[in-house]
Amino acid sequence: TYAVASSDDSVVSAAKLNAKMVMFADRPWPMRMPAINKHRELVRQLHGCDAGAPLLADFAVCTPTMDGAEDAARKYMGKFVESNFYHYELLGEHFASVKGYDAYAQKIALAKEIGMDGIVSAFMEAAVWGTPDRILRMFEERKAVVGDFELATSFRFGGTPYQFAEDGLKLYCKEVLPVVQSWKAEAATKAAAE
Repeated sequence: TYAVASSDDSVVSAAKLNAKMVMFADRPWPMRMPAINKHRELVRQLHGCDAGAPLLADFAVCTPTMDGAEDAARKYMGKFVESNFYHYELLGEHFASVKGYDAYAQKIALAKEIGMDGIVSAFMEAAVWGTPDRILRMFEERKAVVGDFELATSFRFGGTPYQFAEDGLKLYCKEVLPVVQSWKAEAATKAAAE
């Protein structure tokens, strides 16, 4: 069982269900750790076991070289972020008074403080983009902060052209995914040896 858990209330609900936490790669991972740790603690308290690794809904722009990679990531991730702000009316005041949507209110406060460019930059710190080697380094950095995680990766968002997304997906599957999958195999081997 999986449950999207970004707000405090949804983190508690996910823990009560002993559901794996689902989080979107939309802000730097150190900012996400209080909610992830809260979920882990609650699962331990409520169910007497460790929480499963969170599922991180990621956004990826995978390119063979870094030439133009940051510009493409900023363009398509930026359009995606902007569309979310308009779709959820995040610049309005209504979330501040709606129970259970405090995480949205915090996101709005942050947006007002750092602006849309700052929000896109924060999104780009959480999501992965660039060459396979750069993406793997970003995943290693994420793993150092979050611990083990599962992935649900999107390659087409914010108006990403179909061919560009497909090329990125194929490159990611060829060069990134086998390495990420080997981490799980290494962890299983290590656990079996203990």
